[in-house]
Amino acid sequence: MFLPYHSLIEAVAFHDVGKAATGFQKSLEPDQGYWGHRHEIVSAAFATALGVSDEVVFAIITHHKTLPPDFVTVENCLPQEEIPFTNNMKGVWKDMAKEWYANLELFSYEWRLICDSISRQDLYIDTTNKNNLLSPLSESVQKWLRRDIQTKVFTYEQREYVSLLRGLMMSSDHIASALSSDSTIPNPVVPNIPLSFENHDPRGFQISMSKYKGNVQLKAPTGSGKTKAALLWSQNNRKQNGRLFYALPTTASINAMYRNLHKDFPAEIVGLLPSRTVSSLYSMFETDESNNLDDRTRQNKARTLASLVREMYFPIRVCTPHQILRYTLQGRGWEAMLSEFPHSTFIFDEIHAYNPKLTGLIIATAKYLTKHNAKVMFLTATLPTFLKKILESQIDIGFVEPSYDITSDKRILEQKRHIIEPIDGSVLDEKNILKIVNMAKENVGSISVVCNHVNTAQQVYKDIKSRVNNTVLIHSRFNRHDRNRIENNLMFKELPKILVATQVVEVSLDIDFQQGFTEPAPIDAIVQRMGRVNRKGLTTPVKPNIYIFSDQYGGSIPYTKDMRDSSFKKLINLPKPLSEEDLGSAVDAVYGNGYVDDDLNDYDKGLNYKPLREFERYLKAGTNEDWVDIVIEANEGTVDILPEYMQQGYNDLKAEKKPIAANDLLVPVGRWALPFLMESGRLYQSDSEKNLLIAKCKYDYEIGLDFGDIEDDSVI
Repeated sequence: MFLPYHSLIEAVAFHDVGKAATGFQKSLEPDQGYWGHRHEIVSAAFATALGVSDEVVFAIITHHKTLPPDFVTVENCLPQEEIPFTNNMKGVWKDMAKEWYANLELFSYEWRLICDSISRQDLYIDTTNKNNLLSPLSESVQKWLRRDIQTKVFTYEQREYVSLLRGLMMSSDHIASALSSDSTIPNPVVPNIPLSFENHDPRGFQISMSKYKGNVQLKAPTGSGKTKAALLWSQNNRKQNGRLFYALPTTASINAMYRNLHKDFPAEIVGLLPSRTVSSLYSMFETDESNNLDDRTRQNKARTLASLVREMYFPIRVCTPHQILRYTLQGRGWEAMLSEFPHSTFIFDEIHAYNPKLTGLIIATAKYLTKHNAKVMFLTATLPTFLKKILESQIDIGFVEPSYDITSDKRILEQKRHIIEPIDGSVLDEKNILKIVNMAKENVGSISVVCNHVNTAQQVYKDIKSRVNNTVLIHSRFNRHDRNRIENNLMFKELPKILVATQVVEVSLDIDFQQGFTEPAPIDAIVQRMGRVNRKGLTTPVKPNIYIFSDQYGGSIPYTKDMRDSSFKKLINLPKPLSEEDLGSAVDAVYGNGYVDDDLNDYDKGLNYKPLREFERYLKAGTNEDWVDIVIEANEGTVDILPEYMQQGYNDLKAEKKPIAANDLLVPVGRWALPFLMESGRLYQSDSEKNLLIAKCKYDYEIGLDFGDIEDDSVI
């Protein structure tokens, strides 16, 4: 798609001229309220009068608000009563125009400066001809504003072009707003900075990936250097001005990957894009010993970087798959992908087979990406054969894995890092708690204990902490301040004697325990947990170092009993010690021929999601789809709440103009818990903030938010 440069320049030049209206100018004064009208509508009318194209006018008028449904004004949409339609200009529009004309003399001076700066002297205005400086929108623009007829009137190419222009306009506006005078910003980034680094002793499969052209699946053991291989592949496949999107499943894993990438690339070209970007960045600035910025400057820098990373600034982005899905499913800000995704590379790290609907959505997204000049890689330690075949049936994609014919690869394939031993009962059985405690007292090294539920992890932690002092807990239900602190300690300090955790430790955390205990789970999740034990494979164990409990404590969520049981049976019957080949065979045995029954239906729903499968048909410029939030939230499923006893601290930080630090006190909670908390009278709405929920639950910086007697169905 070709986008004339001058179209974007025109849109940028015109987009804010409506702010010249006296009412808007007055609103900038202290203690003055909002003007109450949309300045971009005035800007669009001015652009129309000067003969700017309908596509540019549309980008101008929609650069803040989306199109309303069926010409009914709703929140966050353009107000129809303010728009100057031909033969239907309402009184409110006439009042807006009158206020703009009142400042015409001052505006004309500023407008001449703008025209000179873009070398468009042809846009100078004749202030003596006042009546023609604000015109009704053309009929074509009016058709663009009708979302109900857009797909009938305009071709896909036209709608795509206008959407791209709108996306670039919004990104330009947001980046300019982020670069405020009091913000500390990174140095400007040249878009085609080479993604290069030195690799002193590459493995055979890493060399293969550095030369591989095209979409690919890479299967290699945990801890063998998959990330390096993926970055080498990206370097060889990324086109000029293309980005790299590195997608991992959890917030903890993307924080860790963000740090890891800084080892290979300049910090100023790597952006972090989790759902809580600002908080994560702010925390990292706090823990950087070389950073002597004051608190206000750190907050401004974190806020600025978070704003920039959502736009077009960083050539490398670390994110979750949900961030990418939000674009391809046409959620808020989806237009940015039209300029960001083509010619880019996408690395999907550890897409687990046990979430069939999400797997289907990701494969459908990858299929869309490959059709739009992007390249994709699926990176995994556990790729079931059925999933490999699915990918090959949907995408033109190759496959690479370490080879026994290459010495450096053979070593990692033949290494035997684990001996698995089953343990009867659940992790909270007293005999099993004693086993963990006694092993810690025998000084066998660091021990990980991975649970499937937050409540279970909290109870295990309490039982063990009373007997082994150097015990740490990590899960998703800490506030951001405490979770960032715990993650930093795990990454940069000596490991605790015992770490009790949930699935947050499964991917990308480069930590190495000597012993591991885990609740039963799908085999691909178990393999990831095993990957944090004897990670480097420096020794071949002679005694068990992986212990799997036969029973999960609590209900069937998040994994079905059938999946847990079948995985457990296969894993405990593997050779002792087991090889990577043994693990691969076990994964295939568990998943057999693939998805069946409900799992197959869920996968098909994801893969054949109509708005993604028929993207061209569904694309409507100037809109986003509210149902995207439902689709995405069904997978993410969290809401931020504030523990009641932290209210005073939260309010104090807000009063001190430290909003990031205040938000760090919020705790992400699974949506499933809200009805239970409300019914028991433990959740209510804040009096001071409309969207702030307060929880009457105990919170401890070591334990996190404690629900007490509510059954736990959370995932992480």
